[in-house]
This record gives sequence, structure tokens and C-alpha cells, in this order.
Amino acid sequence: MKIMKKKIKLPPPMVALIVYTLLMLSVILSLKYITILAAPLFFSFVVAYLFNPVVNYMEKKTPLSRGVAAGLLMITLVFIVIFLLINLFPYIVDQVKYAADRFPQVLQQFSSKVKGISDYITKNFSEYVGQIDLMGRIEEMISSMLTDLSQILVAAFSSLYSFLLILLYLVFVPLFSYYFIKDYRKIQRAFFELIPNRFKERAIERIEKMDDILSSFIRGQAIVVLILALLYSLGLSLIGLPFAVLIGVFAGLGDIIPYFGTVVGFLVSLIVGFTSFESTEKLLLIVLVFAIIKGSENWFFYPKIVGKEVGLHFVWVLLAIIIFGKLFGFWGLLVAIPTAAGFKVYVTDLVKYYKKSRFFKKE
Repeated sequence: MKIMKKKIKLPPPMVALIVYTLLMLSVILSLKYITILAAPLFFSFVVAYLFNPVVNYMEKKTPLSRGVAAGLLMITLVFIVIFLLINLFPYIVDQVKYAADRFPQVLQQFSSKVKGISDYITKNFSEYVGQIDLMGRIEEMISSMLTDLSQILVAAFSSLYSFLLILLYLVFVPLFSYYFIKDYRKIQRAFFELIPNRFKERAIERIEKMDDILSSFIRGQAIVVLILALLYSLGLSLIGLPFAVLIGVFAGLGDIIPYFGTVVGFLVSLIVGFTSFESTEKLLLIVLVFAIIKGSENWFFYPKIVGKEVGLHFVWVLLAIIIFGKLFGFWGLLVAIPTAAGFKVYVTDLVKYYKKSRFFKKE
């Protein structure tokens, strides 16, 4: 008597999710373990993806061919990067080195000023808070962070290897980016041709949906964090806060990770302001600057620039960054957002499939 074995058939959205997960794992591991070879290609593809709409616009609105438009764009970007490296990077390195030397003293002054408050709380509310050693931990953490950052920035131009690596990137990334943009449609068609015919229509539909999410989020978020960096730097400078530009740039760019840059920048600004200003009004102005700028981002810049229908909630992005950063380090952080966009699309498909299933509808 033959025993019929029932085959277990996975739902199509589950198969798609598994394939997507394996694909993204292979990309992350290739970036992590073949960095020297993979990194220029990765950054070139990112540049091509971000600026492909610009070339599309130039191709439609001007008589320039796609190749000429891509070439002009790459030359412009290279000149901008070189200008920033020559004029801005040394200033930032000096500011970080100065902050690394000066900030421990600022923390000591801050610690001594709040020691009375800490002792009072410990003495009168010891059964609730116990012994407070918060300032020692803050001082150690921030001092270490600034020192490490200073060493990284200085080392970037202090060794021949680092210099040659940066030079290599300045040559090969624009070159690869040019060919990626120039042949963007050909590369896209070649990739689509590798998809089996029975899956092609649905796969292309999913890829286009992910592209809509990513294009809105990444380009919009890049513009928003640059605006934040400028506004924070300007606002803190008008108050007269020491390290205003450094804190403002970090607070703005750090918001690539939602709220991270703002929270850290706000705390550091309060610590520096508490030791530098005698009047309480100046401290209130720091609070006001962060409240106005962050409120403007939430209520105006983000909805107008990124859009309300992007579909990537900041909690989803934050979880992706934490998980991928923990599992895969630096390269995990870089691919966390695009990977999260894909997972959102495929998980949504899986949930829809489940809600249409007999198992879900059965009374």
C-alpha cells in the first residue's frame, strides 16, 4: 500500500520574502568581507541611483544626450567634493580636535555645577534614586566619542594608504557612477531578463514599489538632514554657543537615524550652555532653537520634502538600523533603510495573503 506524502507548499509571498532575505544577506556579506572590491561599486551604484532622476530630467529638457548629461553631472559632483575636502574638511578636523581637548573640561565644570543638585537628590531621595554617578558616565562616554572621532578624521589624511584609498575612490566612484547612470536602462532591462517569466510581472511590480518608497525617502531625507544641519548651526551660532557649528552639523546629519542627532545634539548643547552661559535665558534659547527646528521638520519640511505617503515609519527605520547595525556593523547600517523598504513590501504582501486565506476566514 502506497503512502501518499502531501507536499507542503509555501505561499508565494513567503517564497518571495525568503528569496529577498537571502539576496540581501548575500549583498551585505559581500560588502562586509570584500570591502576593497565591493565598496567602490556599492557607492557608485548609490550615486547612480540618487542622481539618475537628474540625468533623466536633463535628457528630457535639454538637447544633451544621456552620456553627455551623465558626464557633466559627474564632473560637477567631483568638483563639489574636492572643494569640500579642501575647504571644509580641515575645518571640521580642527573643530573636532579642539572639542576633544576642551570638552572634558566642560564636562568637569558641568559636573561641579550639578554636584549640589545630585547630592541633594541623593540625600533626600536615596530610597528612590540611590547613589547618582550620572555625570561620570556622561563625561567618559562623550570624551571617548570625541577623541575616537578626532583620531579617525586625522588618520583619514595622515597615512599614505588612506590618502591613496580616497584618491582611488575619487577616481573610480565617479567613473563607475557615470557608466551606471549612462547604461541605467540597459542594466535594468538585463536584470529583469534574469527573472523567470512566471514571476517577472509580479517581481517588477514589487521592485517598482520599493523604488517609489526608497526614492522618496532617501532623497527627501538627505535634503531634510542638510537643512537641519544648516538651521541648527545657524541657530546655535546666533545664541553664541561654543562648538555651535560642530554640534549643529552633528545634530542635523545624525538625524539620518531618526531623532538620534537631535537628542544627542540637544543634550550636548545643554551641557555646553550650562557651563558657558551665566543666564538662564540662554539655556531657554537653546531649548527654543531645538523645539522650533524639530517642530518645523515634523510639521513642514518632512511632509513637504519626503512626503506623507512614503510608507517608511520612523519606528520601522529605527528598528532596521538597530538590528542591522548590531548584526552586520557599518555595512549593515548602510543597507538598513533600503532593506527595510523591501521587507515592508514583502511582509505587507504576506499579511494580505494570510487575511485572504481560508485559515483566517474560517469561523
